[in-house]
Parts: sequence; structure tokens; C-alpha cells
Amino acid sequence: MLALSLYIMKSIFLSFYFEIQSTLKYLRELLVSLGFTISSKMYVFFKKGTSWHLQTNQLLSYPKHSLGFHLGCFLLKHKFEPQPRCEDHDVFHVLTGYKVDTAQEIAMQFWLWGNGKRSPFVALAMLVGLLLYLDCYDSFTRAYLKGQYSKAIHHIDFSQHLSSPISNFKTHYNTTLS
Repeated sequence: MLALSLYIMKSIFLSFYFEIQSTLKYLRELLVSLGFTISSKMYVFFKKGTSWHLQTNQLLSYPKHSLGFHLGCFLLKHKFEPQPRCEDHDVFHVLTGYKVDTAQEIAMQFWLWGNGKRSPFVALAMLVGLLLYLDCYDSFTRAYLKGQYSKAIHHIDFSQHLSSPISNFKTHYNTTLS
């Protein structure tokens, strides 16, 4: 009888514990997502350079093996449109293979830092990752090291290379995840 009582109490405790953990992870995602949304809108004002003045459908008209076409496919898949003056961010996703969920977004920022990109936005995203995503620390470390191993890409004007084969970037700069 005692064993049954302990089993029931343990089951109740564990289900309650897992419910709390799930709720905390959901709140973390909500909070960080809101922070990224706000900071990305502010980031546009500080970002230098000019807009590419391209829409997703225009990118899809590039040759099938080109960077432009793959960027268009990425945007279409995620129902995005290029954000003026920040189009290279989506190119980083295409070239590195990082997804758009929060943890992968932060991992990509670690990759970019390892690759030599220094900006307050990248540093802030990394700080958020270190504080709120302790469960992803190994992924962030691997991303940083992979960024160091790859040739620097953050300085490239990708608008001039939209017709170039995507394979040129992935092999020459060693950007793909492995």
C-alpha cells in the first residue's frame, strides 16, 4: 500500500514538474521572440547599406542553382519577404543551414561571431542565448567553432552574387553545417 501511495505521489509530482518546465520553456520562447521582433525593427534603423529592392518572387526567377533562387526558396518556405537593408541575414541562413527557430537563430549568431562578425546585435543575441538557453550551450559552442573554421562571409555584398551558384559559397567558404 505504501509503495502504491509513493508511486501515485511520484507520478503527480513528475507530471506537475514537467508541466512547469513546459510552461517555462514556452514563456522563454515568447519573451525571446518578442525581444527579437523589437530589436530587429530597431536594427534596421542602425544598419548601413542600401536595400536590394527585391521581392521573393523576383529571387525565384534566378537560375535554380543560384544563391538568389535558394534565397527565394528560403523566404517562400518561411513566408518571409526580404527586410530592407537586412537581406544578408537571410543569406546567412541559406548558406549555413541554420533554421529560424529561436535556438537555431541564436546558434547562427554564435556562428557569425566565430566567423568574425562583430556587432551589438550579434553580441546581444549571444548573451540572451547564454542566459536563457543553457540547454543549448553545446550547440552554441559547436556553432562558434564552425564559424571560426569557415572563411569570413559577413563582409560580402551578396546582392552582387545572387546569380552565382550556391555551391561556390558552400564549398569555397565552408559554410554548411556538418
